[in-house]
Amino acid sequence: MSNPVLIIGAGVAGLTAAVELADSGIKTILIERQETVGGNALDLYKAFPTDDCFYCFEGNRWRPGIRKCFYRSALTDQPNITLRMNSEVDEISGTPGKFTVKLNVGPEYVNPKKCTMCGLCIEKSKAFRLISPQCQPQAVVYNPEREDDGARQAEEDCPTKAINLDAQPTEETVQISDIIIATGYHEMQPVNVDEYSYGKHPNIITQLELAKIIDPNGESSGALVKPSDGKPAKQVMMVQCVGSRDENYYPFCSKICCIFALKHANILTQEREDVRVSVVYMDIRTYDRYERYYRDARNSGVEFIRGRVSLIQSNEDDTLDITVYDSLLNKYLKFKVDLFVLSSALEPPDGTNKLIETLGLRSASGFVGIADPASENEVVVGDHVYACGTALGPAEVPESVTQARAVVSKILQSRK
Repeated sequence: MSNPVLIIGAGVAGLTAAVELADSGIKTILIERQETVGGNALDLYKAFPTDDCFYCFEGNRWRPGIRKCFYRSALTDQPNITLRMNSEVDEISGTPGKFTVKLNVGPEYVNPKKCTMCGLCIEKSKAFRLISPQCQPQAVVYNPEREDDGARQAEEDCPTKAINLDAQPTEETVQISDIIIATGYHEMQPVNVDEYSYGKHPNIITQLELAKIIDPNGESSGALVKPSDGKPAKQVMMVQCVGSRDENYYPFCSKICCIFALKHANILTQEREDVRVSVVYMDIRTYDRYERYYRDARNSGVEFIRGRVSLIQSNEDDTLDITVYDSLLNKYLKFKVDLFVLSSALEPPDGTNKLIETLGLRSASGFVGIADPASENEVVVGDHVYACGTALGPAEVPESVTQARAVVSKILQSRK
């Protein structure tokens, strides 16, 4: 019997590959460094192009009526999937097809098979929280850095004895036939881009941070509020290409930032009352079917300004005065806004370089590069090593799903 497949990352691409390999009868080890699966999609609120809950992704690019709901897929009950949360790859050795991989597995403070999400521990201690009502595994998580007296009481009173605050990290060595890299992306935190003052004012945020604010499951229950004081925000300005298409940071276009911003602009103008949105851009890139987001935004009254932000000043009431050079009008414009939202570059996550070096792979602007750029095998990055989704670079959800399925197809063909 062949060794199992190792999938690194349990975001959109990793989940797709894991479920489809497992359903095909192949043993799969899925590891995720976070405490719940979903990756960046966990923070999207609505996922384009279908504007569904992020757990309900479009299954096929050309058949938009098909969905794949990971929440209902019994991911943790699939016998062919071994799920390791809070875990990372430590070492990779061996030869292609016969890899030996050492995993660092974090402590399991809450047993997901025993946790009923009754909420008792959350009531007793701030160290416990439920990441999402639809989280996988279906369990609360524990943060030891927030341990208080109530945490030990919660451990003692847990009706199913699911809590073990003395849990320790472990090491696990596994024999692997193939490796799938689905490590996703990280949203650049533009603290070093001085012109935008990110990190210096609470009402200057990124698009993912905005998504968390307008998520009905978030702290404000979906209300658009200013982080500084929790008061309603009515005037919003977004600026594109922060760190993208910039030789000082990332020279590439992050591909989905325009659509991400337009999705949020439409939500704010169509689903919230009396909110005005303006977008500062170099050029709007809405390829394929996403042109409708741009048209909807224009019809909703979103103001588009082609130019550059030249000055940001904060006021005593926590509003911001923004000066923008409009390159079409050849003049400076001034705006007073409640929220200033940065569409930041998508960058490789921590650990990508180490993974590339360990496996002897190519690098493409810091992301995993395909083995042969001249071929059509865009998911093959090495011998018995594959990559999919945003591990290869910025990508949309349907594209990530399609690439994951391509990887599954390659592995199934190799085992015939």
